[in-house]
Amino acid sequence: MTFGELAGLIAAIAFLILVVFLCVLISRLGKTMQETNRSISLLTHDMDNLSKEVEEVLGNTNSLLEDLNKKSYKLDPAVQAVADVSQSVIDINDQVHNMVDKVNTQREKNRFGLGLAKTAGKAAVLGAFNRYRERRAMKKAKRGMKDE
Repeated sequence: MTFGELAGLIAAIAFLILVVFLCVLISRLGKTMQETNRSISLLTHDMDNLSKEVEEVLGNTNSLLEDLNKKSYKLDPAVQAVADVSQSVIDINDQVHNMVDKVNTQREKNRFGLGLAKTAGKAAVLGAFNRYRERRAMKKAKRGMKDE
């Protein structure tokens, strides 16, 4: 065998190995492509089912939101009434605090120099009450005489 024949034989073997390697590679690539096609097909089917379910969920969500909006519109007057009552309570509380402050101020004024006027006022009230009781007793006595 000559040197040229040997080189040709080596080239032929290398070409054969390259062809076998490419056949194996193409075979595996074909299997991968088939598996990819099956996965894409399965994902497409699953996405169709999922989109139908999501559509149902969105429909239910929309109807729930409509119902919630209707009910919240019905609650608006009640919430406003509670807010109005709260404001009224705050106003009353402020007025009570003002009145207490005025009473305390008046009490302090009475404590520091108006004791005599206070005593005189009590005496006048007691005198008026006693006169009222005397007149009432006299009227009862007169009625008692008429009945006899």
